[in-house]
Amino acid sequence: MTRAEIYNRIVGILVKSFELDPNDIRPESRLFEDLDLDSIDAIDMFVELHEVTGRRIDVQVARKIRTVEDIVKLVESELASANVPPTQE
Repeated sequence: MTRAEIYNRIVGILVKSFELDPNDIRPESRLFEDLDLDSIDAIDMFVELHEVTGRRIDVQVARKIRTVEDIVKLVESELASANVPPTQE
């Protein structure tokens, strides 16, 4: 999965799960400040990311996520370390 595919998948998750406008989502968008997600939304998002990566996201790593780009990097890292193709939506 390419970086662009990961980014598009994450945008799709944010749009579908949180009814966000895709035009408001950019790599530098801050999850809590710019996209107005809360802690419950973050948990829901990590459940969705589990579907993408096939792996549980480490809580300590999850706490450091601030932007959409951080999520892209996390998914890239998880896919690379798992070396497993992601599941399809």
